[in-house]
Amino acid sequence: MQNRFFPLFVDITGKNVLIVGAGKIALRKAKTLLEYGAAITVVTKEVAEPEFLKLKDVHIEKREFLEHDIKDKFLVVAATDNAEFNNYIYNICKLNNTLVNNITSKTDMNCRFVSTVETSEYQIGISAKGNPVKSKALKDKISEFLKK
Repeated sequence: MQNRFFPLFVDITGKNVLIVGAGKIALRKAKTLLEYGAAITVVTKEVAEPEFLKLKDVHIEKREFLEHDIKDKFLVVAATDNAEFNNYIYNICKLNNTLVNNITSKTDMNCRFVSTVETSEYQIGISAKGNPVKSKALKDKISEFLKK
C-alpha cells in the first residue's frame, strides 16, 4: 500500500534534526533544513561530501549510527547509500513515532521533502509522490507563471 501524505507546512526553527549519512543527497537535505533554521546533527562513518565541513551550524559526529541517536529528534533523514540500512533507520523511527525521510525509498518513510516555490506572497510546496524530476519540472513552470 502506498503512503498517503498529508500536506503540511511546519516551523522547524530550532528543531533537532538528525541526518544519517554525509553524501550528495544528505548535503542537499542539510542545506534545505538550514534555510528553515533546523538544528542539525549528522552521524556518519565518513564525510563523502567535503562541503559538509564548511556548513555552519551543523554538528558532525564521525561514528556508527546508534538506535538512541533518534531520541529527542523531531525529524530523521536516512541518507546513506545503503537502502537496507536506511530501511532499518525507518523502522526504528516508525516504532518511536518519529518523522523520517528515507532517501532510498518512496514508501518506507512517513514524511517527504517537497520542491518549494517562494515569492513575497506565496509559498507553494510541490510533491510528485516521490519523483523529484517531476516536482522540479512543475516548480519551474509555476515559477515562470508567477513571474508574469
